[in-house]
Amino acid sequence: MTQKKTDISPVITFSKKDTLVIKGIAIIMLVLYHCFSTQDRLMGYSVNMAPIEFYESMNICVGIFSFLSAYGLTKVAIKKYGDRLYTGRGASDFNLRRIISLLSAFIIPYAVCTASTLIFVGYNPYGLDADFYFNMIADMLGIAGLLGSKMMVSTWWYMSFALIIILLIPFTVALYKKFGAACIVPYIVIPLLLNGSGAYAWTGLDNMTRWLLTVPLGVIFAQGDTLERMKSFSLIKNKVVSKIVRFLILGLILTGLFVFRKNPWCQRYFYYFISSILPVVFVYFLYEFICPVPILNTILAFLGKHSSNIFFVHTFVRAVWWPDMVYSTGEWYWVFLIVFGISLGISIAITLFQMLVRWDKLIAFLTSKAAKLTTPAPEKEEA
Repeated sequence: MTQKKTDISPVITFSKKDTLVIKGIAIIMLVLYHCFSTQDRLMGYSVNMAPIEFYESMNICVGIFSFLSAYGLTKVAIKKYGDRLYTGRGASDFNLRRIISLLSAFIIPYAVCTASTLIFVGYNPYGLDADFYFNMIADMLGIAGLLGSKMMVSTWWYMSFALIIILLIPFTVALYKKFGAACIVPYIVIPLLLNGSGAYAWTGLDNMTRWLLTVPLGVIFAQGDTLERMKSFSLIKNKVVSKIVRFLILGLILTGLFVFRKNPWCQRYFYYFISSILPVVFVYFLYEFICPVPILNTILAFLGKHSSNIFFVHTFVRAVWWPDMVYSTGEWYWVFLIVFGISLGISIAITLFQMLVRWDKLIAFLTSKAAKLTTPAPEKEEA
C-alpha cells in the first residue's frame, strides 16, 4: 500500500535578511530626510528636488528602526532567556548584554567623528572645563538625549531612545504574557501624561515619546509571528491575483495614512499614534513586496548591515565636515549620493578596522566579564 504524499507548504519567516533589507530602505529614507526635509538643511543653497513635504514624511524611518529593534530584541529575549526574562536577574542580564552591544557599535564611530571634528574642524558644542567632560561622556554613553545635555550632533538623540527600547523589552514582554495585546495601554497613557492632557504639546520629550508605541507593537508582532501570518494569509486562491489585490489595498492604506498624518487635526491630536502605526504598516508592505525581489534585496541587505554606522556619521558629512561641497552641486541626487556614498565608505572602513582588531571578540570577552554581575554565585555544598 502506497502512502500518499502530503503537500507541505514552506514555512514563511521574517528572516534576518528581511530585517536588513528593510533597514537598508530605512537608512536611505533617513539620509534623504536629513538632507532635504527643511529649508535650513539646504545650507542656503538652491537644490533641485521634490517639495520639502515629500522628504519630511520620510522621518517614519525612525519608527521603522524602533519597531525592528523591539521585534528583534523580543525574539532574542524569548529564545535565549525564556521564563528567566521575567526574573530580576534574567532581565538585568538581558539589559546589560544588549546595552553593551549597542554602545560597542557606537564607540568607534563616536571616537572617529568626535576627534575629527574637534581637531580638524574646531567645532566644540560640549563647552569648556567640567561641562566639556560631562557632555562628552553623556554623549558617548548615549544618554545625552535623556539628560538634555549637549551632543556633537543632534541626530545622536536616537541613542537614548535605543537604550529606552532595550530597558523596556523585559517589562513589555512580561506585560504581554499577562495581558496580551492590552500591553499597549501604558504606551498610550504615558505620552499623554508626559506631553500634557488632550492635545500633544511637542516639547523636548517629543523624540522619546513619538515612536514609543512601536515598542509594544514590536513585542506583539514578534510573539505572535504576525508579519508571517499576514503574509501567509491569502485573500484569493489565485496567488497572482491575491498579490495584486494585496498591493492595491496596502497602497491605499499607506497613502491614506501619509495624507492623514499631514492633516492639522491629526498632528494636534493623533500624531503620536499615526507616527507609530504608519511605520509598522510600511514594514509589512516592504516585507511583502520588496524583500522577495532578487538582487535588489541583496543590495539593500548590504546597506542594512551598514545602516548603524551610516546613521552615526552621515550628519557630519552633510552638515559639519563638507556642507559646501555637498550642497553646492545643486542637484538632489548628487547631494544624496555624496552624503550616502562617503558615509558608506567610512562605515566600510570602520568595519574593516573592527575586523582587524577583533572587536567582536573583545566585546564578547568584556560582556562575559560584565555578565558575572547578574549571575548568582554557586551555592556551597554542605559538608
